Amino acid sequence: ILLFLKDLGIEDNHLGTFLTKNYAIFSEDLEDLKTRVAYLRSKNFSKADVAQMVRKAPFLLNFSVERLDNRLGFFQKELELSVKKTRDLVVRLPRLLTGSLEPVKENMKVYRLELGFKRNEIQHMITRIPKMLTANKRKLTETFDYLHNVMNIPHHIIVKFPQVFNTRLFKVKERHLFLTYLGRAQYDPAKPNYISLDKLVCIPDEMFCEEIAKASVQDFEKFLKTL
Repeated sequence: ILLFLKDLGIEDNHLGTFLTKNYAIFSEDLEDLKTRVAYLRSKNFSKADVAQMVRKAPFLLNFSVERLDNRLGFFQKELELSVKKTRDLVVRLPRLLTGSLEPVKENMKVYRLELGFKRNEIQHMITRIPKMLTANKRKLTETFDYLHNVMNIPHHIIVKFPQVFNTRLFKVKERHLFLTYLGRAQYDPAKPNYISLDKLVCIPDEMFCEEIAKASVQDFEKFLKTL
């Protein structure tokens, strides 16, 4: 089994971590493991894809071909994705094949029914940020509520920058409040001095102050002490 894992592409320096998480692999039948890898290869996952998936989701090969097949079918059907996009999704987040489906089903409902996103908008966001399928429901709703109802950002703009859901909400709040204080909180692309959500959340404080807020880091830090 160790030689099999090495052939699969698990490097020596990753074997210890892998086996610490999944020592149960030694009780699996080697032929079963080979069959599961062959199944994934038959679905056009490359050798490198399979190695990456097994590294990121150590229990992947403990599951039967039937289960793997059902899971791939579920994501393709539920999210209405093409075969290629389904493959890309699980390569990037292989624990979708091994974890519980309940959080995924719950989040899909939240996006559609509570937050009001259309199906194609949800598809776009999750193919960009797969972790949105398993993210904490409360965090998702709080972030959306702040973006949509406090910052007045419409759905179609949030959809373009789904990485905002990966950001800590306090960081969004701090920066938005600072821009509001400076009179620079302008998130409408049709108007001058537009600030994209990407710029708002993804750049370091120094760049945010210099490029977006047109203020010094000291001013920003002083402002934060007033919150």
